[in-house]
This record gives sequence, C-alpha cells and structure tokens, in this order.
Amino acid sequence: MELLQVKTLDEMKAIIHHNFSKMRLKEDTIAIDHGLKRILSQNIISSMNVPHFNRSVVDGFAVKLSDIQGASQSIPGFLKIVGEVIMGKETQLELKQGETVYVPTGGMVPEGTEAMIMVEYTEKFGEEDIAIYVNAGVNENMMLIGDDIKKGESIFNRGHKLRAQDIGVLSALGYLEVKVYSFPKISIISTGDEIIKPGEIPKLGEIIDINTTALLGVTENFGGRVVSKTYVKDDEKAIRYAIKKELKISDIVVVSGGSSMGEKDYTVKVLESLGKVLLHGLAIKPGKPTILGLVDHKPVIGLPGQPVSAIMVYMVILKEFMSVFYGKDHFKYRTIQGKLLENIHAAPGRRTFQTVKILENNGLITVKPTYGKSGMITLLSYSDGYIEISENDEGKNEGDRVQVVLF
Repeated sequence: MELLQVKTLDEMKAIIHHNFSKMRLKEDTIAIDHGLKRILSQNIISSMNVPHFNRSVVDGFAVKLSDIQGASQSIPGFLKIVGEVIMGKETQLELKQGETVYVPTGGMVPEGTEAMIMVEYTEKFGEEDIAIYVNAGVNENMMLIGDDIKKGESIFNRGHKLRAQDIGVLSALGYLEVKVYSFPKISIISTGDEIIKPGEIPKLGEIIDINTTALLGVTENFGGRVVSKTYVKDDEKAIRYAIKKELKISDIVVVSGGSSMGEKDYTVKVLESLGKVLLHGLAIKPGKPTILGLVDHKPVIGLPGQPVSAIMVYMVILKEFMSVFYGKDHFKYRTIQGKLLENIHAAPGRRTFQTVKILENNGLITVKPTYGKSGMITLLSYSDGYIEISENDEGKNEGDRVQVVLF
C-alpha cells in the first residue's frame, strides 16, 4: 500500500468543502436560557417594536421645546408641574404648553412630549413650579417606538452564534425558545493492540490511551459532542465493523491510530472497502499520515496515533468541518503577538505547526519554542499555543515578531 499524493492544507480544505458541503445538521428547539454559543438554524425577525411605547432614558421632566427655548442658568424657563408618570404604568397625561410632567427612567412619556430634561438641570419652587436651566433638542433623552428594533426587522440570520447579549435581545422580543442546529455528533475509535483504557494498569508493552479523552476535549471545544468511544484491536474486520456501526449514530467518525504505512495500519484499506479515500497524506508537520475518507456520505477521519500529531491535525480538520456544517466559521482562534526568542527551522514543503510557550516581562511578550520527543503528550500541556509556518517559509528567526494561536 502506498501513500496517495500528499495534499497541502489548502487542498485538504477544498476537498472537505467539495465533498461535504451538502451535509446538514438536524435542528433542536431549545429554551433561550440554554442558547449561549448555539448556532441559529432560522432567521429571527422581530414581531414587535422595541420599545413599544415612547419612553424616557433619564429621570427628569417632559417639556415642549418652545417652553425652554434659550433656557440657561441665568435665564431659566419656568413651567407648571401637572403630574407624575408611575413606573411600569401607562399614562393618560397629555402635555400642554407651559406644563411639565415628571417621568422616571424607562417611564412612558406623556402625549405631546418633545424632549426630556434631566432633574440635575431643574429646580423646584414649591409643589407645582419648576425652573429649567438648559435648552434641548428634538426628542432628546427619549427613545421612541421602534428606535431600538422595528417590527419586521431582521435581527439575526441563520448561522448566527448566540452570545449573552443576543439572548437578551431574544428575551426583549418575547422569545422563550429558538431553533438551533444540533451539536455535530462524533464517534472516536481508538485502535491498537497495545492500547488499554484509562484506569487500567498497563503491563509491559501496553500503553494507556490518551488520544480519546484529548480528542473528546477538542471536539467539545469546537462545539461538537462525542456520542461514542470505542476501542478496537489492530484487526481489519473489527475496524471495519466499528466504523460501520459508528456511522449509524454519528456525523463524523474519527479513527485514532492505524493511519500510517505499517503492517497493521488498516484504516486506508478499510475505508477503500467501505467507500472512498479522499486524502492519505497531509503536507503538515506534525500530522503527515492523515486520512480523510467518504463512507455513506459521511466523513471518516484517520488520525496518527502519536498524540501531539493527532490532536493538532484534528483541531485543523474539525474547525474546517464546523464551517461546512454551519456555513460560517464561528470558531475563531484567540491569538497574541510576541517576539521570538529562538530560531525555528520549518519542514520544506510542509505547513509547520510549532508549539510555543508565552513569556511576559514588564509588558513585553516573548515566544519560546517548546520541544519534546515523539509521543510526549506533556508537550501540549506545557505549551500555550503554536505558530504556523508556511510551506514556502524555511522557518523563523530569533527576534521575528510572530502570531501565536492560543490553545
């Protein structure tokens, strides 16, 4: 068995979009209380005006503009207090020339109000008379019907990722529930004769599985849900059976291990028998022996068994699939820039992902490469993020300013 022509990262992304662009997630109807970070599956159109009555945005007095024209500290305008608006209640008061009405913040302004004057710029004389010491513009310190949101206005489009403030808007519009995309369902199959489950005591030659739990964390970080975790020995029939079984309940199946060219690396052979291999070999470091297959119209991702390679390449691939599922890239990486402390040599012709540690001293951000032997899961734990080096770049030099993608 030979590796297919190694694809670049951009070619891999194009393959994903070409083959899986028609994949659709199911919908869930959820209470808005549980909507944080969920992706809307429908457009939100306002069925009401917000606010639905003219209201004051200050504690103050309702006025006619002609009554306070030219008003100042030396020449105030004098008005008669004819009433008060009760917070949370409709008012039947109607403002006339020479009159004013007290309105609390958020209260409904009387009919005929042309502006609101803050109490700080007024002075009462007795119970009925007040001096106004400032002028005002039309509708100053007021919110009119529909100023915030108009009835029939498009508020959020399908594919919008809900934030805390968005849930507040939905609440203001009277929504108790919204339709969102279901979480992408992902199954993880860990392969290898040497692999044992976490919690078991390893014998000599056995290795405690760390990929499954780490990949689960990556999945949830990108908004997916792991619906199944399966352990399979290096047996072609067993791997084939596991993939077929997990495809029935998943949107994506991930196979950890068996993606290289060893005697017991069966993933490519199994995918060829079940469907189609779209990619075998990715021009990135780490993560070259990566597989992408198509089975029953669903993606099967074959990851290297080496933990750092598996985790980092999975982050790249899963992020791309999420943009396909939702039609938009919602999962922006957090980044920081800093000064590189050491030279970094890149792999010619391969996109290099170099893990780094962030150091800060008196506000100066510096970036130190982190290294470890193959298979060291602690390499990622000790690192704060990574820098990405292009296939056409020979590396980075000490003193270069680099952008770090944070874990």
